[in-house]
Amino acid sequence: MILEAKGISKVYTGKSETVTALHDVSLSVGVQERIGIAGGSGCGKSTLLRLLSLQEAPTKGELTLFGRSVAEWKGHETELYRSLQIMFQSSFHSISPRMALGEFMLEPCVNFGIGTKQEAKERCEWWLSKVGLDLSVWQKYRHELSGGQLQRLALARMMAVGAELVLFDEPTSALDVCNQARVIELIQSVYEEQPFTYVFVSHDLGVLQALTDRIIVMKEGTIVETLASKDLGLAMHPYTQQLLAASRG
Repeated sequence: MILEAKGISKVYTGKSETVTALHDVSLSVGVQERIGIAGGSGCGKSTLLRLLSLQEAPTKGELTLFGRSVAEWKGHETELYRSLQIMFQSSFHSISPRMALGEFMLEPCVNFGIGTKQEAKERCEWWLSKVGLDLSVWQKYRHELSGGQLQRLALARMMAVGAELVLFDEPTSALDVCNQARVIELIQSVYEEQPFTYVFVSHDLGVLQALTDRIIVMKEGTIVETLASKDLGLAMHPYTQQLLAASRG
């Protein structure tokens, strides 16, 4: 398994209250498997993604990435973060306003020692063209690209470093319908070109059905149903049926 979580819980303790964001969540993701995580606001899906990306530690439970426990990754973070990449709702704030986009593309390739600088540049340029971006973006800055273009740039960057596991945190939610469709098509195309494992978080079941093999539905910090994406219409849990009805309008 590329990723495995067993009995993961996350509790936030404040001065006046204790909030259980996740309760006893277990899941596993195989090599090149495409998993969707669905649910409304506050269901725990974004918290789960933060735990899976090691941005936060679980209160309870075990997490394994690429066959190693979290403890075993201590001191090997560089190796881990070449293989594990994250795409957020917006790539705008992930890019320094003072950094040319070509430098942004090259930075992880250089840091991870992927070939010579020239080889890395050629690799980045190839992926830019693959996601439909003109090479003129190399000299541009983040404010000169649209939100959809920045998401395509981020996708190209992850593929250039050879990501094996990508965590998508609602990357199409801030885009208009046209750009959303384009990003969906690009993820499908990139997956065919260079298969990788991914977990895609979204409240939109239509997006998840188009992009994943299996959908995990969450409500109030727990998993209520898991089913094959193609069988979404056969959902048995009332909450999944509610989400499905809402997505159909």
